Amino acid sequence: MKTFNVISACVLVSIMSSCSSVTGLKNMADCKFKFQSVSDVKLGSIDLTNKKSYKNLKFADVAQLMSDYANKQMMLDMTVNMKVKNPNDQIAQLDGMDYILWIDDQQMAEGVTKNQIKIEAKSESNVALPVTMNIYESLKGKKLETMAQFAFGLATENADASRVKVSIKPFFTFGNDTVRFPSYITIGGDQIMPKKKN
Repeated sequence: MKTFNVISACVLVSIMSSCSSVTGLKNMADCKFKFQSVSDVKLGSIDLTNKKSYKNLKFADVAQLMSDYANKQMMLDMTVNMKVKNPNDQIAQLDGMDYILWIDDQQMAEGVTKNQIKIEAKSESNVALPVTMNIYESLKGKKLETMAQFAFGLATENADASRVKVSIKPFFTFGNDTVRFPSYITIGGDQIMPKKKN
């Protein structure tokens, strides 16, 4: 599968028809991406949303984490929430994005999501990026409690969002080809996540 940058793809497609098929992605290039928060944090099967510390876990939860640790599978799931503002007079859209997740300036995960996103003209929408990573690999050599506290630190109310950044590269599929942004856009790492409303 070939990869083109936005301008090259538009020139090529216009020879055959028009650039209307890639207009949505071109408009996405003008959109403003803003990091919002991290939510839905889970360590293995344990939802950390309303939990404060490893020491507050139930015996069954600790036993499960001990088993995961022994098997070198400390799976951390989270959702990175972004807000995307489209200043254009036409719709902006993408068919997915490549992403790299950074925590404390360390690359923790990378992957691709193929969820189609459409932002209406002159409007903004919330975009949720689900991420899964094995923190045993990223924090290799650390104790179980240290790994668990790392996850808790992302789930606590008013957690420091300056720890979290995400680099994204939106793309649009056209037939058998994929049109990608020429470079990553990095957002986050500069604010405090808002406290959860009661």
